[in-house]
Amino acid sequence: MRIHFSRFCFLSLFICLQGVAYAQGDNSHLPESLHKPVRQLFSLSDVRVTDHKMLSLQDLDHKYLLALDVDKLLSWFRKEAGVSQRGVEPYPFWESEDLFGGGPLSGHIMGFWLSSMAMMYESTGDGNIIPKVKKALDGLRECQLADGEGFIGAQPNVKSVFAEVAKGNFKTTNPLINKTWEPVYVMNKTMLGLYDVYRTFNIELAKTILVDLASWFGTKIIDVLDHEQMQRLLVCEHGSINESYVDVYTLTGDKRFLEWAKRLNDEDMWVPAAEGRDVLQGWHANTQIPKFTGFERVYNFTDNVKFRRAARFFWQTVVDQHTWANGGNSTGEHFFPTSEFEKRLTNAGGPESCNSVNMMRLTEALYQDDGGMKYIDYYERLLLNHILANYDPEEGMCVYYTSMRPASYKIYCTPFESFWCCTGTGIQAPAKFGKMIYSHNADSLFVNMYTSSTLKWREKGLSLRMTTDFPKDNTVKLIVDGLDRSKRMSVALRCPWWSEGIDVKVNGKKVDVAKKMNDGYVVVSRKWRRGDQVEVELHPELRAEVVKGGSEYYAFMYGPVLLGVRIVDDKLTMNDYRQARRTVQRGLAPLEMAPEIIRDVDKVISNMERCDSDGVLRFRVPESCASKEFFLEPYNDIHFSRYAIYLHLMGK
Repeated sequence: MRIHFSRFCFLSLFICLQGVAYAQGDNSHLPESLHKPVRQLFSLSDVRVTDHKMLSLQDLDHKYLLALDVDKLLSWFRKEAGVSQRGVEPYPFWESEDLFGGGPLSGHIMGFWLSSMAMMYESTGDGNIIPKVKKALDGLRECQLADGEGFIGAQPNVKSVFAEVAKGNFKTTNPLINKTWEPVYVMNKTMLGLYDVYRTFNIELAKTILVDLASWFGTKIIDVLDHEQMQRLLVCEHGSINESYVDVYTLTGDKRFLEWAKRLNDEDMWVPAAEGRDVLQGWHANTQIPKFTGFERVYNFTDNVKFRRAARFFWQTVVDQHTWANGGNSTGEHFFPTSEFEKRLTNAGGPESCNSVNMMRLTEALYQDDGGMKYIDYYERLLLNHILANYDPEEGMCVYYTSMRPASYKIYCTPFESFWCCTGTGIQAPAKFGKMIYSHNADSLFVNMYTSSTLKWREKGLSLRMTTDFPKDNTVKLIVDGLDRSKRMSVALRCPWWSEGIDVKVNGKKVDVAKKMNDGYVVVSRKWRRGDQVEVELHPELRAEVVKGGSEYYAFMYGPVLLGVRIVDDKLTMNDYRQARRTVQRGLAPLEMAPEIIRDVDKVISNMERCDSDGVLRFRVPESCASKEFFLEPYNDIHFSRYAIYLHLMGK
């Protein structure tokens, strides 16, 4: 026992000193991306959303993050490290139970929670977040020191699983490695959380834990596997583990981490994508999406243009060939051919929330490098029509699947019993609602989305306030609330593709939009002063979009907003909508519960009559255009009810 204890102390001291060395190193020569971003997104600390719907969901998410018990999140980590669980049992279901024959996905919520707490702190400035984060870091470090080698993990016997992997004795499927559910995925979420915490709070302990964990996996696993073995390991869902190794490289400057990142790229995905081949049919969607964020990150620090091509081809393919009207993708978690959209539309399971949150991350990365308007167009659709529609407006909990089937209803997870993967990504999205509203380059501010919010551009001394009640009202006002001194700069106002042009006034004077248009923005360059006001008038169009690859089902849009039909079913209760252990509705309602439309879709649109009610945007569709009179409203307003997004053509 004495020898074992001495060895433990020595290893613990070594790990501590290693972490301190990284923490106290000279940061002036840390690596930067090889490519200067075309657009830069503002820190979440510079943007505050004031849109009532976004702010309400963000507040609910904020309260939920603080309500989660740190000791419960740490419980499995402590058990696997052999330290006291403090008499606290872990959270249930996906965090604790044997699912799909692979045991629990224990520990995955910790990483999501750390990232979400970091983003929520930036978005709110709430100091109550910091002590909870520090408590989690202290607990993780205790586990790491108890391990003695730098490892932390939460799944039952997970270190033994990795020991077999190191010997080459492993069988990989998706989602299992040697009958253990996605151990590299859980590690990746932990690493992403630690990175976000360090980046936000500058807590050296987060960096130390992250570096030591990455070093352990690098030396114990990556270095001992040959190429074929590594590619076999990457078959199992692993998040964006390649991204995490680039993150550690940027924090340390240690080229080992970049070399390790180069080995963590799944050739089944990036090689065909770089060659312009769509091989996605049949693949698990959310397994693939984060990989491409990783490929993009590796490209930024290696200049391997194949990774750049792969990320952009994948993004474009998913958007063009695999995306529903709400911006989500896949059904039952898997990609499928475009020709099958109409057939799969009537399935119970639709696009998964995780996919959309990860597509947001990929879109943010590509937009900064490319600055393309198409990224804003897609992000806006996804945010307004899948993300915002996904949350219980009273409890703030997230949906797993959003069924496209007419007459479906949403099922929201419960706060302390579910802990699905979509619970994890679900706590991240509201924390960063302000992410893509604005961007900038050296001299110009870009207003990308018309969402009530405030902005502080600290380098320019500019404080800006945007107010709008869009889509109920089409007027947007931007007010310069603060400016250190009068300053010449450009403000670029997005002219959305879904608007029949825009009208712009500055301090009441009309701007010649045609002369100011540049790459989809109306660019106003002038010497700005405190109190200046810009007024933007949008002209959103009503339109119908046929389901991809089909001809029988149409979705209706008002500008960027997906419209839906609220379908009354008095048999459903709140217990049907809030389910800890179900992600798919019980039974399927007959399709006939939803209205059908006549074949002349243009006639339907021309006969729509706006008739707002109780402050909700609403359009009446008369019986002359459908099987019965019905009303369309923003889908993201429909909760605790059956709904229809896609409407069937009568006689088809």
